[in-house]
Amino acid sequence: MTATLTQPIAPSRTRRKAPSRRVLLLLLPMVVIFAVGFAVPLYFVVRFSLEHFDAADGQTWGFTFDQFLTIFTTPLYGNLILRTLGLALATTVISAVIGYPLALAITRGPRRLRGPLMAVVTIPMLTSVVVKTFGWQVLLSSDGFLQRTLDAVGLSSVKLINTSTGVVLGLVHTYFPFMVISLVAALSALDRRTEEAAAALGSPPGQVFRRVTFPQSLDGLAAGSALTFVTSMSALITPQMLGGGKVSTIVTVIYQQATTAQNWPLASALGVLLLVITFVILSLQTWAVRRATRG
Repeated sequence: MTATLTQPIAPSRTRRKAPSRRVLLLLLPMVVIFAVGFAVPLYFVVRFSLEHFDAADGQTWGFTFDQFLTIFTTPLYGNLILRTLGLALATTVISAVIGYPLALAITRGPRRLRGPLMAVVTIPMLTSVVVKTFGWQVLLSSDGFLQRTLDAVGLSSVKLINTSTGVVLGLVHTYFPFMVISLVAALSALDRRTEEAAAALGSPPGQVFRRVTFPQSLDGLAAGSALTFVTSMSALITPQMLGGGKVSTIVTVIYQQATTAQNWPLASALGVLLLVITFVILSLQTWAVRRATRG
């Protein structure tokens, strides 16, 4: 008898290419949106930032780093960057202090309260930033409820409108939902058996939280902090309305240079700088999360 050896049939090339083509077709809308909405505008922003500008001739084509030299050699812009980072940092810290207990209440509290608490978090996200900021403008004005309350308790010297304090209050109200949602996701994914095991071994509740719960929620805290910091740093409406022109940030100066002064090269250079700062912050957040996970 002769044995017949059968060789495995190689899959056709068309079958191999078909899934990849489907994937490419599915990715095509995202690629188009990315190109039109990000890559092309970014190209023009970088290009404008390298052009020359003067009051007489306006914007002229060229290749120069004059705008960046102006930013780095003028103390005004250095103070502007520090103020922007300070406002974003204050917003992030306050959002974390408020958001962590709220996230714990949502994930660990009674079920009947989870819906109302999540509504408290998500409803501000469904409201226009302009509407929310206008409401804060009314509350913080000299005739507003909060300012009159401060006046009644003898703190009339503390002003809220057109100050950094008022801007931070508005930013916290606008962007703290990002912090809460990130923390809720992290705390919901936490393995409760680790907490139960620590409690069974005699650890008090405070120690269980400090050594078990909090370390496992650091990913959510880092993600929420990055989102809150970046979005508050790039906010325009809230600093513009609650600052009243007295609290300038990088974004408000970009708006002024692009609209009032018509200095597009300087506005573009400030935009590139803001983008670089955002990239550095997100990179540090990714590095910190990876290091904490490995540790």
